Amino acid sequence: MRQAFSVDKLIIDAGRVTGIRGRSQGGGSITEHARVVIGADGGNSLVATTVEAEQCHERPPLCCGYYSYWSGLPMNGRFEACVRPHRAFAAWPTNDDLILVIAGWPTAEFKVNKDDIEGNVLKTFELAPSFAGRIHAARREVRLLGSTVPNYFRKPYGASWALVGDAGYDKEFITAQGIQDAFRDAELCAAALAQALSGERGFDAAMGEYQATRDAQSLPMYEFSCDFARLEPPPPELQQLLLAVHGNQEAMDGFARVNAGVMSPADFFDEANVARIIAAAAARG
Repeated sequence: MRQAFSVDKLIIDAGRVTGIRGRSQGGGSITEHARVVIGADGGNSLVATTVEAEQCHERPPLCCGYYSYWSGLPMNGRFEACVRPHRAFAAWPTNDDLILVIAGWPTAEFKVNKDDIEGNVLKTFELAPSFAGRIHAARREVRLLGSTVPNYFRKPYGASWALVGDAGYDKEFITAQGIQDAFRDAELCAAALAQALSGERGFDAAMGEYQATRDAQSLPMYEFSCDFARLEPPPPELQQLLLAVHGNQEAMDGFARVNAGVMSPADFFDEANVARIIAAAAARG
């Protein structure tokens, strides 16, 4: 483990990644060799860029969000959220008695709103007057920070290299699944590499299964997140489903599990499950 260490480049020999070259803080150049180099280095991954990892399912950033920390902000419960056409915000408690608040709108409005970010954030809070009254009486402790996220899947392995976390796959932050997916992918990748490096399976076979499993588990939430991030009114069939969910505790729990990342949207929006929810609503009258 090297702390305060920056990787400058990958070492490539005969088309295979064989190590890294970097430097410690205030130190000289250091070279390390390895059988596999894993890029867990985020969306702007040096590993992914160097090896020119193939991308698919690409979509441009759909939502821009701005967040900060507030003190003296009373909360109604542990989490509050408001979603309206082309606007959304959410708030939840974090460390040191501070409340993390994030607000956003479609990236199509970025240029129009960028000259008055704070004013537009405050206008977004006005969509929920009760929350607006509370946050106007609170104190913002740090400046507003903003972000957008490109959407993509990258091939997560190649000749002696692998990718995990945002380096291999990223999506809109609106569903807040990034760190959960990163832990999952790290575990899947580690298990596959253990098989490959021990000789139990070939590298391509083990890592190909890692990619297939990651993609199968990630794609439904990826599509759900991208649709949500558009901040557009739901289509009529989804509106009908959400109305049917209301008052059905099992269905409400299921939808909450989808948003928490513990149930796949593919399972919740399965035709049979949707039919059960609609039928239950019809029976309730």
